[in-house]
Amino acid sequence: MSESRNSLRSVDPEAEFGLDVPEYFFYLLFQAVRRRDAAFERALTGLDLTLAQWRAISTIRRFESCAMSELSAFTAVDRTTLTRSVDQLVRRDLVARHTPDSDRRQVRLSLTDDGQRLYGQAVDQLLGFNRQALAGVPAERQRDISRGLAAVIRNLEPDEAMAEALIRFEPARLAGRRT
Repeated sequence: MSESRNSLRSVDPEAEFGLDVPEYFFYLLFQAVRRRDAAFERALTGLDLTLAQWRAISTIRRFESCAMSELSAFTAVDRTTLTRSVDQLVRRDLVARHTPDSDRRQVRLSLTDDGQRLYGQAVDQLLGFNRQALAGVPAERQRDISRGLAAVIRNLEPDEAMAEALIRFEPARLAGRRT
């Protein structure tokens, strides 16, 4: 039984890791992100925010104004959850919806003053979690890992402009202008 079980496993040929390196990389990445998200979400309850709401607020703030399609692409939150989250943020007067005169079919989202204040409180907690999570990882190593993850995104996102936008964390309409 154990021999057939081992033949189905991904194995690191150097026996350093419990899985072959590519599989292990994504396993650890998933574990790190989920554990950080879970801890951060617990901290957000004191601000009456969910993780999906935080992602919406932080992305809207970063872009100053964004469409739901941009928000969905950058938060990686499914549209149903995202719409519910944005509706709740609008009801709490943290996010405003507005329609540009140039295109009345489009709806843009921006943070209100209350949303800006709440962002400031939440981001302080996030930065603390990030420092704690990266304790003992030298800055240059963080940069190397970030470069590697950027390459993974380029490999996985078929739209080059979107890949660059995701990597730069800026709207696709701006990411293509920088080289």
